[in-house]
Amino acid sequence: MYKIVKIVLLSCFVFNSATVSAQLDQYLAAENQRISISQQTEIEIQRFVNDNFKNYKLSKEVTEEVIKHLKEEEEFTEEEFQKALINTKVYELRKLFFLENPGKRDGYVAKPPPPTAMQTCTNGDFESNTAGYSFWSDAYPQPATGTGFFQSCSMPTTATATNLVTPGINNFASTITLIDSGSPGYQQFDPTLAGLGVNIPTINSNGGNKSIKLNNSNGFGSSDVTTMSRYFPVINQSTIDFNFSLIMDNKPAHGQPIQPFFRVRVYDQFNNIVDEICIIANPDNCLFNTLVIGSNRRVLYTNWICARLNVQDILNQPGTIEFTVSDCEPSAHFGTVYIDNICGFTCAVPQLGALSTDPTNINCPDMTGTTPIQVCGTYQPPVNAVVNSISLNVLQNNIVIGTIAVPTTLTATTYCFNVNPSLFGANPTGDFEFQVNGSFNVNCPAGTFVYDISDNSANVGPDLTFDNCCEPILTLTSPVDDLNNLAAVNLTKKERSDWIKAANIVSVGDNAIGNGVVYHAANYVELNPGFEAVLGSQFAAYPEGCTTNFVYRTPSETHPEIRTIASSDDTVINLIKLANGFAIIPNPSSSTIEIVMKNAQFNKVNVTSIDGKTVLERTIEMTDKTQLDVSRYANGVYIINITSDDGRIHTEKLVKN
Repeated sequence: MYKIVKIVLLSCFVFNSATVSAQLDQYLAAENQRISISQQTEIEIQRFVNDNFKNYKLSKEVTEEVIKHLKEEEEFTEEEFQKALINTKVYELRKLFFLENPGKRDGYVAKPPPPTAMQTCTNGDFESNTAGYSFWSDAYPQPATGTGFFQSCSMPTTATATNLVTPGINNFASTITLIDSGSPGYQQFDPTLAGLGVNIPTINSNGGNKSIKLNNSNGFGSSDVTTMSRYFPVINQSTIDFNFSLIMDNKPAHGQPIQPFFRVRVYDQFNNIVDEICIIANPDNCLFNTLVIGSNRRVLYTNWICARLNVQDILNQPGTIEFTVSDCEPSAHFGTVYIDNICGFTCAVPQLGALSTDPTNINCPDMTGTTPIQVCGTYQPPVNAVVNSISLNVLQNNIVIGTIAVPTTLTATTYCFNVNPSLFGANPTGDFEFQVNGSFNVNCPAGTFVYDISDNSANVGPDLTFDNCCEPILTLTSPVDDLNNLAAVNLTKKERSDWIKAANIVSVGDNAIGNGVVYHAANYVELNPGFEAVLGSQFAAYPEGCTTNFVYRTPSETHPEIRTIASSDDTVINLIKLANGFAIIPNPSSSTIEIVMKNAQFNKVNVTSIDGKTVLERTIEMTDKTQLDVSRYANGVYIINITSDDGRIHTEKLVKN
């Protein structure tokens, strides 16, 4: 009997493995089909750019912005200026293509793997091309950004309806390229460095036949910020290790905040940053080798580096990893990176070091005694580094309310802090988070360089809370007990060990899952006359008792991909159509616009909202220009149609801001 059972179990295991393998193969096939469609779209985009290049000109605002951008860099030639204008115009036409063909962007967004295969680290080394990954690239400047767009390691990056990109293959001029040693155009060594007499492989020696290169070395008028993203339905490793190789221009006259940067982030399912690495082009950092090209330029580069991100706080939860690399702010100095072996791979020695804080989730600690709360974790110094300091911050609403400068215990690999209850104040309320900061010294040729590593807990819920602390009963009445978190988005909760009676108003809602109000009670939650959850709010109540787990339950148990595609309604196309079309000046506008038609006249104007509702319909005397006051229109995108003297209808979009 035992032998039969063993055979049955083995058969079930083999069957399950075969099922998972088949589903994984289907996923990769579907992803490769998606990529093939996006590659075809790229051909359509190129054709669209070629067909429309002479039909549009850049708006005056964006042309002036390009000039301003270049002047911030240094002296530039007329040829370089024209190149910058061409780059900007191509970028604007690409945006216009996606605006006119919104369905085309779906092929650029990676789909999550099937639930049965979610534990598998799919395509971490790009051997199945770019299945599972999404890419986008923003070219700056854009009107109304000025220099304010560049925020170095804090710079936001979001996939929108118009900045999505599919990688080329061995196309080193592309903002994103798949390096494939088996395809035409493959170069074993980075061409920029090879031209300077240095050979750095484009594929990691442990990475098979493919890798990814983000950003190029074009520059001039296009401060590219390029991102690669991958969504994990379930994080099943406590760390995510990967390999990368950096090449960055560095102008000595520029300050550090505007140099190229390379950043890697992991986000949890609620878009909180779990862990982050950010490297700025700096010759003092001994990660870099330096090639002095002249008094005005240095090229910094690394060999292949193995790095580690700590994700143990979101183990068995969804997460997203994001790689971002940028040119310098004024655009003439580039940053680019090669990436390989993401997940399913372990660094023998993480060159940048590692810091990990053990998960902490404490509800209502005893404040009457003196028993300390222990916050512990592990660390690994960067290569050739020694510990300078390890400290602990206690944060509330992202503000440091207390600091412990030295651990209670510190070994070569571990640390522990004893946090006394008094650190939280006399009558603490609300939520608190722990942040551990490590500082490490490395002796470099230029002197001592300091590496800083931080780890913030990304538990679902706070590390420690004093909220409500579970007295037996609670009665909520208006107006003193109204709950409103619109000003600061987070979960608002009330719980009691016996019951809650509510006659108050809930007005919380920002359309994000989990940003709502939760009432927990062991026996019942009673909603009495006067209770109201206003339109647009999010509210949930259920018997739960006193817990530390305020999960906001929703009808769907699945998690959406957290780095969503922004609405195309926010897109501004900085082009003026020539020939028989018409121009809207200025566009976008907050007050008065002028409609100008070249080489023709019109006698009818119609304005509709983006959902097709008529806002204005006016017949006028035949003219080639007219003005409209749009100051009373709600902000958004509008469609303007004019009827020309030959009876044809011409259409343009207006952005009201």
